[in-house]
Amino acid sequence: MNLSNREPLSDPRTWYGALAALGIMVIGFIASERLGWKPWFVTAIGLTALIFVAKDIDMEEAFAHTELALLMFFVSLFIIVGGVEHSQFLEFIGSFIVPYVESDLLMATIMLMWVSAVLSAAIDNIPFTAAMIPIILGMEAQGINVTPLWWGLAAGVGMGGNGTHLGSTANVFIVTISEKMAKDAGDPSLAITPGLWFRKGLPVMLLTLVTCTVIMYLFFDFFAAPLG
Repeated sequence: MNLSNREPLSDPRTWYGALAALGIMVIGFIASERLGWKPWFVTAIGLTALIFVAKDIDMEEAFAHTELALLMFFVSLFIIVGGVEHSQFLEFIGSFIVPYVESDLLMATIMLMWVSAVLSAAIDNIPFTAAMIPIILGMEAQGINVTPLWWGLAAGVGMGGNGTHLGSTANVFIVTISEKMAKDAGDPSLAITPGLWFRKGLPVMLLTLVTCTVIMYLFFDFFAAPLG
């Protein structure tokens, strides 16, 4: 494959305008806490900017190339996670976790890492992370040192995202696109099936989790030090 033979941009104005809008959104998400903005407000700014940038685009044609089934999957997933969060179920689970964290913070951190990895592989790491944040913040409000728990959560959801195609949003997108390419080309070998991802990704997830566990055990004092 000759990567130097690139197709010219058919609409460079829209392309560069969309990149600029994306850049504004990234900066907005990073600075949202300091500015006092909610994530939805940053998203609304970016989408509003895109409306003006892409005002000449035929939306029906654009939607024909959009993975609506994939978008609806994640919309439904976040609705379910949001419902669980607002049902106070997470606070109920957190009430059982707190005593264990207070008695053995190292073991609690390692367990959180592994549980986060397994559940992230099952339901996607982004909504699981969003669901865990209120629990850890609740522990912090009770005076518990939650710094290692943040590290454990970050490592767990990061490594767990490799285990299955449901582990992260990018995984689902790639699997969907590969299956569509395989169907269009009539070549099943192009498809990255969920089974294939599981066979390749699960060993990677387990190996990286074991590595993270060893590092956490050996350098726990570093990870337990309060940030800032």
